[in-house]
Amino acid sequence: MKETCCDLFKELNLPFETYLYQGHHHDEVIHEEMEIIWVIKGSAKITVDDRTYQMDEHTIFLIYMYKKHKIESDHDTMILGFRLKKTYLHKHNLFFEKIHFNERVYTFDELSVKYKEVPLLIIQIVRLLVSNETSSAIRYKINGYYHMYILDLYRMILKERYLDVKHINNDDYLNRIHVIVEYTYQHFHEKITLNDIAKLVDISEYRLSHFVKESLGIPYREFLQNARFEHALKLLKETKLPVSEVSKLSGFSDHKYLNQMMKERFDQSALKYRNDHACENVCVSEPEAYAKCVEVLKTCIKNLDQGKFKHLFEMSKDI
Repeated sequence: MKETCCDLFKELNLPFETYLYQGHHHDEVIHEEMEIIWVIKGSAKITVDDRTYQMDEHTIFLIYMYKKHKIESDHDTMILGFRLKKTYLHKHNLFFEKIHFNERVYTFDELSVKYKEVPLLIIQIVRLLVSNETSSAIRYKINGYYHMYILDLYRMILKERYLDVKHINNDDYLNRIHVIVEYTYQHFHEKITLNDIAKLVDISEYRLSHFVKESLGIPYREFLQNARFEHALKLLKETKLPVSEVSKLSGFSDHKYLNQMMKERFDQSALKYRNDHACENVCVSEPEAYAKCVEVLKTCIKNLDQGKFKHLFEMSKDI
């Protein structure tokens, strides 16, 4: 089986890596990350430690870290593999290696009945991955959704082993992430305080501060500055506006702050960045695989939307 040469969405710097598998045979491999295998087209057989499992279309398989496994499939089968970065998991006190689980095949139908949040959040993440959004807003949304997804997966495994595990209202969580990210990217050029956002999502500043840090991985002020910085880079590349005007339109109170961030992140001034910067491709060595993956995912989402999981999509549209 052919595997894409790199993480398909590497440029987004997500807490997981995404690989596209297509072809006949995936040789036996072992890697330190836990992996989620999703058959998005066709069928496959996956062998883990000499035990073979049959996977049909829209089934999901969880592979434990350091497990020897191989995948066999027809030539037209397409599989997505999501490798969960251990550094992110450990940073958020999610130690899957301490709650060993038995590998098994999950169907979307089963998950939609027993653990509806799991397929719902997968759908949300995939929608974002194949959307036309190009700004860093998509990365923060995916990070927020993934954080909720991985917490729910952790609870699901704990529940199967230990039964009573506290549940979180995922709809509230996802809506809060969406509102925070959208409002910030629509108003970053204005003065925004933590209190403004707290009122918007109806929680205290203290709780908001912890929520943003936990969900997005950075404090809200840093998130806001990143949104402003991203817009400034876009203006530097696409316009000939003076740096002072770029700074003002991006929400910085003084162009010195912009130049300071440029120096810290690129070790160059805004003007030098404008003259020297060149855009990079998403995955230069496999652009066709990336494009094909996106198109297949769009079709997959459409088919799920029109099929027996339609109720999940109706729920996700309300988020």
